[in-house]
Amino acid sequence: MNDTASSTRSDLQGLRLIRAFVRIRDQRTRSEFVEQVEKLAAEQPAGSGSSLPGSSGFAEHPADPLC
Repeated sequence: MNDTASSTRSDLQGLRLIRAFVRIRDQRTRSEFVEQVEKLAAEQPAGSGSSLPGSSGFAEHPADPLC
C-alpha cells in the first residue's frame, strides 16, 4: 500500500474512533477507554511511526480538564 492510501486509511480509522468516542456519555467509561487506547498504543513496536499524541513531542498523559 502506498503512503497516500495508508494515510487515508489511517485518517478514516481515526475519524471512526473519534465518532465512537463522542457517543460515549459516561465520563468514567470515556476515561477508561482513553487509558486502554493509550496502553495499546504504547505496545506498538518501535518505528511504527505516528505524528499523533502519544508520539514523541506530545505529553503522554495531558491534563484532562474533565476529571
